[in-house]
This record gives sequence, structure tokens and C-alpha cells, in this order.
Amino acid sequence: MKGFLGSLKGDRQFFNKLFVLALPIMIQNFIVSSLNMVDTLMIGKVGEDEIAALGIANQLFFMFNLIIIGVTAGCCMFISQYWGSGDKRRIKNVSAIGLTLIFVTGAIFTLAALVFPSPILGLFTDDARVVSLGVDYVKIVSLSYIMTGISFFLAGALRSIGSARLPMVVSAIAVLINAGLNYIFIFGNFGAPKMGVKGAALGTLIARICEIILIMILAFKKGSALKGGFKEYFGFDGAFAKKIMASAFPVILNEALWGLGMTFYTAAYGQIGKEAIAVMQICNTVLNLMMVACFSIANAAMVMVGHEIGGGDIPKAKVYAERYAVISFILGLLMGASILIFSNHILSLFNVSENVKNAAVTIFIIFAIVSPVRAMNNSCITGIFRGGGDAKFALAVELVSMWIIGVPLAFLGATIWDMNIEQVVILTTAEEVFKVIMCLIRFRKGKWIHDLTK
Repeated sequence: MKGFLGSLKGDRQFFNKLFVLALPIMIQNFIVSSLNMVDTLMIGKVGEDEIAALGIANQLFFMFNLIIIGVTAGCCMFISQYWGSGDKRRIKNVSAIGLTLIFVTGAIFTLAALVFPSPILGLFTDDARVVSLGVDYVKIVSLSYIMTGISFFLAGALRSIGSARLPMVVSAIAVLINAGLNYIFIFGNFGAPKMGVKGAALGTLIARICEIILIMILAFKKGSALKGGFKEYFGFDGAFAKKIMASAFPVILNEALWGLGMTFYTAAYGQIGKEAIAVMQICNTVLNLMMVACFSIANAAMVMVGHEIGGGDIPKAKVYAERYAVISFILGLLMGASILIFSNHILSLFNVSENVKNAAVTIFIIFAIVSPVRAMNNSCITGIFRGGGDAKFALAVELVSMWIIGVPLAFLGATIWDMNIEQVVILTTAEEVFKVIMCLIRFRKGKWIHDLTK
């Protein structure tokens, strides 16, 4: 990597931007992932059925969350480039489109969760008790979907204009509120009723209300690039909206299909049994926590690469991209080592059977081996390529790797070949191998660079 090695010395600007952007994002993602860990740990103290219920109930939100991520990422690749070109008016226009999409989608998912909870959750397991507990959870937590989507978008927009610390502070406050309320409502502490999974949902709902109030105050404060009236936000014509949607839609579709694919993975695991669902709920929670640094690097890469392309400095954008690719691979190695070191200690905190623990240990080893490749894929697809406006290629790679390779192998392994959960997870790693090959080819050719401001 000539660009990575050739000009590291003295390039304080790169590292200053890296830490100003990546460190707050890393802390924020760590806080959010820690909350998910705390939720799972607290519910894990209640029992395996409750962990499985939380796993399937969160699949609906997971789908919505991936659409949120898609809308936000699709819009933020424009926001970062417009910030680089100094066009604050277009930043507001793009934000108006994104917020409208999130509100409409959130309303649809909330309605589905309130009206059809049992049929939806029944797609993942036929265990009546697990479905019943999941319904109790989703009916409450679904009321927070729209608020969660708006908060997430505003946080992404702030990061895209270089203000990464504000979303971090808001997330920290929301997490503390959520963790405290979960402790009170799940176990019935301080005189509150013992609510179990309902308590976890209620704690999340109240925390989301606090979060959206805080993020809106900070995002629209005086002097912010996001502050503006209705006319400033919606003062664009149909041609501009069409341009934004044409480039953002592949990102939205990418995340939605990826989320649907992950939901299909859960359905495949459910064919093996509820123990398999519990195993993957624990393992994915730990994996997301361990991969926080890699996700943060990808976010920072999208912003910094987008700023340079929007500002017209293509050579610097290429150098930054090369550096981020190498950094993400190194972080993936470190995350893999961390998974191996801490997995047993984390598993000891869960009140689950030895079968679940033993399966989880094997899956952690698989995750550790694949994590460098997964980290580089994440950095390229969700960071570098999106910062470069290359959303269509990312969509094509995800479609082929997940829907032609990963998901079919998961169902074949779980149903036709009668494999256990560990063997099925090994099969699905073929998806990551295919992606890294395609990403490296695209990266070297340089076809991922597109100036979206022109």
C-alpha cells in the first residue's frame, strides 16, 4: 500500500481528522453495543426462553434499523460531499428527503408490530412461549421506532459535517437511562413491578424519548448547519430529489436486503432449534461489541473520503482510502484476538445450558478467524465506497454474496444436510470470502470514485 506507507510521517491532518471523527463514533458505538450486551445479560438472568424471545422480537426492529441505516448512509454520502464543497443549502435539502423517508417507514413498521406481532414472530420459531414473550416485548418497543430512526439520522448527519462528539454525548445519556430503567423494570427493583421482557421494552421506549429530545436540541441549535426553516429544507425541485434517490436507493436497498438476509439467517437457525437462536443472540451481541472499532473506522472513512471528493482532491481521497483499508484489516486482527481472549469470561455471565455455551465457544473461534476479512469488507462497502458514491457496486456484491451464497447455504445446512449451528456458521463464512475478493478488485481499479456534488 504505497499511499498508506509513503506519506504517514508528518501527515497530522489525517490523524487529527481520524481521531476527531473515529474516536467519538467508536465511543458511541461501544456505548450502544454495551447497552445491547446489558439487555441480553439482564434478560439472560431470567432464562433461555426470554433470550430467544428477545432475539426474535428484535428481528423486526433489526429490519427497520437496516432501512434506517440505508437511508442515513445514502443521504450522508451526499451530506459529506456537500460539506466538502461548502454547500450547506443542499445539506438541508438532503436531510429533508432522508427524514421524510424514515418517518414513513417507521410508521409502517410500528403499525405492523402492533397489528400483526404473532404472525411475524411466528416466522422465526414455532415455540409458543417464546413467541408470546416476544409479542409482549415488541408491542411496547415498537412505539419507539420513529423516534429511533429520526435520532439515528440526525446523528449521522452531524457526523457527516464533522460534529461527532454531540451524538456520542446523547448516546451516553440515553444508554445510562436505558440501563438504569432496565434494571428497575426487568427485575422489579426500587418498588417497581417485576416485568421481565416487558420491562426491557419499557426501559428502551423511555430512553428513546429522552434521546430524540436531546439530539434535536443539539442538531438544530443556533449556528448548526442543520438549523433551518421549512422552506430551507424543502426548497428543492423534483430533479434534485430524483438525483438523491437514484444514488441513495441502492444503499437503502442494500441495507434492507442485507437485513432481510440476516433475518433469513435467524429463520434458518430456528430450524435447528431454540437453543441455536439463543446461541446466535449471544454470539452476535458479543461480535457487535467487539467490532465497534471497525464500524467506527468505516464511518470515519465515509466522511473523510467524501469530504475530499466533494472538495475536488481526488488524489488525497485515494490515499485516505488506502490507509483506511489497512487500518481496518489490522483492527480486525485485534478484534479477533479480543474475541478469543474474552469470550469465555463473557459466556460465564449468561444463565444458559452447557450445550449453548459449548456451541458459542466454537462460533466465537470462527468469528475470530473471519474478523479481519469482515472488517475490511465493512470498511470498503459501508465506508470507502459509499464515501466515493459507489453505492451500486456495493449493492451488487451484497446481493450475490448473501442471497446466492450465504442464505442458501444456511438453509441447506440447517434443513437438508441436518448440520448443527456451528457447521452452519462455517458455511456462511463463504459470503465474506467472496466479498473481500470483489472489494479488492474494485478498490485497485479505482472505479469507486464519483463526485456526487456535480
